[in-house]
Amino acid sequence: MSKFTNLFRIAYHGSAFHGSQIQPDVMTVEGVVKKILKNLGSSNPLFASRTDRGVNAKCNIITTVSNRRCKEYVGEFIEKLEKYPIWITGFSDVKVKFNPRIAKEREYRYYVFNEKNKELFNEVMQLFVGKHDFRNFARVLDTDIVDTRRTVKEINVTSRGKVIMCEIRGISFLWHQVRKMIGAASDVTYGRKELNDIKKGLSGQKIDFTMAKAEFLTLTSIKYDDIKIETVKNERIMRNKYELSKNDNFFWKEFL
Repeated sequence: MSKFTNLFRIAYHGSAFHGSQIQPDVMTVEGVVKKILKNLGSSNPLFASRTDRGVNAKCNIITTVSNRRCKEYVGEFIEKLEKYPIWITGFSDVKVKFNPRIAKEREYRYYVFNEKNKELFNEVMQLFVGKHDFRNFARVLDTDIVDTRRTVKEINVTSRGKVIMCEIRGISFLWHQVRKMIGAASDVTYGRKELNDIKKGLSGQKIDFTMAKAEFLTLTSIKYDDIKIETVKNERIMRNKYELSKNDNFFWKEFL
């Protein structure tokens, strides 16, 4: 029997889960998805990106192995997810060896409230563009053996009234990197740190920076070369999920 590698693009409301990665005795995105896919006869689900507790996703990618093509069971998958704040926004059948973690680009969006100095905030954020050692701007355990150099392609800072929207694009990011970058920029604008402290931190000098809250961060995009994803749009299901958490209007403005 033929085996197919199925790709699904998903979105989810992060506050409902203890992060994306599966953990014992708590509800996670991976735990819910893995159980449903197993019941649908699929195996080996692999997520493109992990998100912390409270972090939202407008676009995360999962691949799984099945003896069916996506179109043959995407409807069942959507129905079984209906009671959770997770939904399918796209799908594609991909090559067997496709690895969703090897992406061309990822984009995160962070909303900053009550920022006193947008110009200085933007000046700090632009220091992160390019290839740097982000060890001081991420959570790196002493036992970790990891290359902490990452390349940030672009950072756009714009205003929506009193709210600052910060879009950050790169190939990959370290654990807590985006939240630490945002927190460091706020440290400078609120006088807790100097602009030169950011430069010192990027040069390797040990400096501690604030970590921004998770709930205002959304994984908005993951891009690949030569992958065409068919869009799913089911307004009824999206509206039903809105009722699950309509008190969080900030999140839903991204989707509805």
